Amino acid sequence: MNKLLATLLASVTLVAASIPTTQAATATGNFNVTVSLTSVCTIAAIGDLAFGTYVAFQGTAQTATATTATLTCTRGLTGVSANFDTAAPGSTAAAAATNAVGAGVLAGLQYNITATPGTTTAGTAATAAAIGTGDSLPYSITGSMPANQAGTSATGVQTQVRTLTVNY
Repeated sequence: MNKLLATLLASVTLVAASIPTTQAATATGNFNVTVSLTSVCTIAAIGDLAFGTYVAFQGTAQTATATTATLTCTRGLTGVSANFDTAAPGSTAAAAATNAVGAGVLAGLQYNITATPGTTTAGTAATAAAIGTGDSLPYSITGSMPANQAGTSATGVQTQVRTLTVNY
């Protein structure tokens, strides 16, 4: 029995010695990370441009309470401009330098509106730990109604929807 055990042990030792030992190793490979970015500007909700109460034939122009349209754009985007629609009855729109200018008629009263860009606040760059933020560009929207207008008889507050369009 000892001879059998010795032969078996010798055979196991011989087989174990013929198995190659495992070695630690690494392999590396390079790859590209890609993206195709479409730049965008969005507009936050714009408040009302309110002229208040206009008294027919008043001797002074009526100034509206200004409102602000804040754009959030892709960082570093250049060539952003704005203009008003011309869909409202009696409305016009044009670009004057960097401002958007427009006119319209509401309750029989002619008015002028202007959107003037403010200073862009730069967004923050993305990092591995945090997402970045877009650039912020405010547009101040102001308006005036000339003096000595008759208007058209109407009851209550009259409203006209206008659109500010941003081009980039």
